[in-house]
Amino acid sequence: MVMPRNMLWACALVLAVQLSLTACDRGGGSGPALDLAIARESYSGGYFLEAETAYERYLQSDPQGKHRLEAWTRLVDICAGIKGDPDKAVSLLETATLEYGARPKENWPLLFRLGELYEQRGQRQKAIDAWGRCLDTAGEDKAKIVQAQMRMAIADRALGKSDIAVDLLAGSIALAEDPDVKARVMYELAQTYGLSWNWAKAKSILEEILAMDKVSQELKVMGTYLLAEAYEAERNLPKARELLLSLKDTYPNPEVIVARLAGLGQHNESPSMAPMLPGDGSLKDVMNNAGSSEVKRRRVTAK
Repeated sequence: MVMPRNMLWACALVLAVQLSLTACDRGGGSGPALDLAIARESYSGGYFLEAETAYERYLQSDPQGKHRLEAWTRLVDICAGIKGDPDKAVSLLETATLEYGARPKENWPLLFRLGELYEQRGQRQKAIDAWGRCLDTAGEDKAKIVQAQMRMAIADRALGKSDIAVDLLAGSIALAEDPDVKARVMYELAQTYGLSWNWAKAKSILEEILAMDKVSQELKVMGTYLLAEAYEAERNLPKARELLLSLKDTYPNPEVIVARLAGLGQHNESPSMAPMLPGDGSLKDVMNNAGSSEVKRRRVTAK
């Protein structure tokens, strides 16, 4: 007789618990070790509520445990991604970032995730603060600095602080070593200039992106679409039409291209930039207090 999957998993969990108990009896384990074993088995088997309870017990029973970062991270994953409880996920991360405050390497991903959750809840100022703290823990890691500054810039842009966004993005371009990351930062800078209707600078950046090698096709499509808007804003409709037509087989949603072609020249403001006005919740992708303006200025300048 074939055993059901859930019964097989239950048997495996019982076996894991028995092995852990045996280890404990032999002096090779303890209460926290058992909690950790149960948590891991439950998590891998998809029993997330059981895993959550066991990870919470582990954190309570082993204040100096070497697997606490795993427990914090998985508890956040369960709350934010599975239970749909972002409030608890934020509370967990706020506590975890305090615990790892003196350990920058471990704290960086916790702070970055905290910024993402703040942004998802529309708390952009808190997101900027969390990513600003990321800068304080990034050391000389240019990739981490660029990643944090780009997210800060996008959030600042959404709050109407385009001058700060431009500084952060320009500094990040100088620091970025990966070609695709550099091109993505350049694209965000072009969008920022587009928001202030400085299409001359936006066009120059976008044309540079399209001439670059080792840039993802997705980014080149996005750049071409924005470049078409730049030409439309300048009333060069033939060039805008040419660029839009070049996207008819590569743009993710062809109906958007059809609609844009049909309405070409009829907009008082750029169609895709209009939903991205400062403070709008539809911005896709971000340091105010904790980072301070001094840290901002220090980090945006390439070393």
